[in-house]
Amino acid sequence: MSLVEAVNNYLTLKRSMGAVFSADARILRSFACAIGDVPLDSIDREACQAFCRGAGEPTRFWERKYYSLRGFFSYLIARGHLTASPLPDAGPRIPRTFEGYVFSRDELQRLLDGTPIMESARSRVRPVTFRTLILVLYGAGLRPGEALRLRCCDVDLADRVLAIWDTKFFKSRFVPVGAELANALHHYWTVRQHRPLPMGSQSTFFATETGHRISLGMIERAFVRLREHAGIRRPAADRWQPRLHDLRRTFAVHRLIAWYREGADVQACLPLLATYLGHINLSGTQTYLTMTPELLGEASRRFERYASIVEENNHA
Repeated sequence: MSLVEAVNNYLTLKRSMGAVFSADARILRSFACAIGDVPLDSIDREACQAFCRGAGEPTRFWERKYYSLRGFFSYLIARGHLTASPLPDAGPRIPRTFEGYVFSRDELQRLLDGTPIMESARSRVRPVTFRTLILVLYGAGLRPGEALRLRCCDVDLADRVLAIWDTKFFKSRFVPVGAELANALHHYWTVRQHRPLPMGSQSTFFATETGHRISLGMIERAFVRLREHAGIRRPAADRWQPRLHDLRRTFAVHRLIAWYREGADVQACLPLLATYLGHINLSGTQTYLTMTPELLGEASRRFERYASIVEENNHA
């Protein structure tokens, strides 16, 4: 079997299982282009290492390429097309310096207030669409891709539930939403019904004026424009600026703060948050829980209350 044929078979299998796999597909096709359509057993370790290593300073993308190839070669070994992986034993290790952003409530309001700048002849994303999308990402903690893949039939306004199908980790889930978010979705739906529905109830929910699906790249570029208009940015020296995906992180942190203020058992609630977000375990959720000053303050107050109770009992 040749490399190109093997890549195509692997991608077909993954997509038949519900994986989006777009980034991995680009990596594997780039690998086939770099190596050539050669027999599988002629791929050597040096070629793999050169592809993963790239040029210039180390980047996280080196790791991404390594792990994409590792999954591909594991598939080939399992099916008897290879006896051993040509990959180096250890992938590149890049220091983790990235820190997600948590929007303040004032910043969230500035983003929502700024959506009218989308109203232009050139913009394919109308203000009401972008505003509702921001509310869904923050209010329901969805990944941007999950929101953009929503179909009209996936949005149950009567029962206030969003159906999320075959997303990351091959998981599906139902996401209940609050009354205010449901009202915003209902308002958007009155507008959406006047746009084309090329596939009936299975048409994309968040759509352009022509009824077509909004791409992730399109909405990310629009978000950068909106964020800059709202004056939300990290110091110029920082490599990463606030992203669209950080609305999901903000949802998780704000939910945790609310539980602290409500006096809830936060440790018992964390598995519920993980399920709501669609994570397969708590570690995925914990990466979102950045220790902001507001969250630290609530945790400190909880500890102080606990400590005072313990002290009172000791003196009783």
